Amino acid sequence: MKKLMRNFVIASAILCGVAISSTGCNSSVDNSRLVIGMECNYAPFNWTQYQANDFTLPVDGKSGQYADGYDIAIAKLLSEDLGKEVVIRKTVWDSLTVDLSGGTINCIIAGMTDTEERQKQIDFTNEYYRSELVFVTKLANVPAGNSDESPVSKDDFRTFVNGQIIESQQGTVTDTMISDVFVSYGARHANAVDSFGTAANDVKNGNAFAMTAELPVAKSIVAANSTTLGLVHIDQTILGDKQAELGVSIGIKKGNIELQEALNASLAKITTEKRLELMTSAIDRSVNASE
Repeated sequence: MKKLMRNFVIASAILCGVAISSTGCNSSVDNSRLVIGMECNYAPFNWTQYQANDFTLPVDGKSGQYADGYDIAIAKLLSEDLGKEVVIRKTVWDSLTVDLSGGTINCIIAGMTDTEERQKQIDFTNEYYRSELVFVTKLANVPAGNSDESPVSKDDFRTFVNGQIIESQQGTVTDTMISDVFVSYGARHANAVDSFGTAANDVKNGNAFAMTAELPVAKSIVAANSTTLGLVHIDQTILGDKQAELGVSIGIKKGNIELQEALNASLAKITTEKRLELMTSAIDRSVNASE
C-alpha cells in the first residue's frame, strides 16, 4: 500500500484561483487528472479524519484534513490504472452536480446513485458498488431473528412501519424511497435531514422510529452505536422497480465520453470480490475512526 501511495501526486490548492463555488476553486479541469468531489462525510463510502495513513488522501485546500473510505480506495485504483493524478475536493452533497457541471471537478465518487432525475444534469459510469436498502432503529425495535437470510417479509412489513416516523438524508435515494414506497405501507415520512449522522441521532433520541440507509452505511452507523441501534433487513422485493436505484456510480460531466469510457474500462478490472474486500475494510476503519 505504501508503494501505491507514492504513485499518487496530489494537486496543490495553489492551482485554485478565487473561490466561486463550494469547492473553492474556479479553474476548469480537464481529463488529465481525476478531480473528485465528495462530502467526506458519508462513512463508509467517504469521511474526513485528521491523521494520514496508508488508506487516506489529502483533502485539497483543507490543511490537516484527509479523506478515507471505500470511495478513496476506488479512486486510488482508478488513479493507478489510468496513470492520472487524483485530487479530493470536499463539498456539500447538494453542490456536487453543480460543481461537476461548472467544471471545478470532473467526477463525483461519493456513493451517488444513477437516477433518471440526475441523468438530466450529468452522465454516469457503470456501477462501482451495489447494495441493499435497510433500516436502522433502536435495538428493542429489531424483529427477533432478523438477518439478511431472514428479512422482514412483505406480509410483515406493513406492521413494522405502519404509523411510524421514518427519515433519511436529504437529496438521497434512501429518502425518496420513503415517499415512493414506504408511505404506501403506512409509514410517515419525516422531513429529510442534513446527514445520516443526524438521522441516526434522531432515531436514538426517539424523534424517529427508524432511518433508511444503504447496507454499508447502516453497518457503519450500527457498529458505532452497538448498544443502542440495530439493523433491520427487509425483503428487497418490497422496493419493486426501485431496487434498480441501489447501485452507485461515478458521476461525470455531460458529454465527457473520453473520461466515461476510460473509467468504465478501469472499473471493469476491479472484481466483485475486490470490491467487497475494500468495502469490508472501509466499514472496519470507519468504526475505528468514530471511536
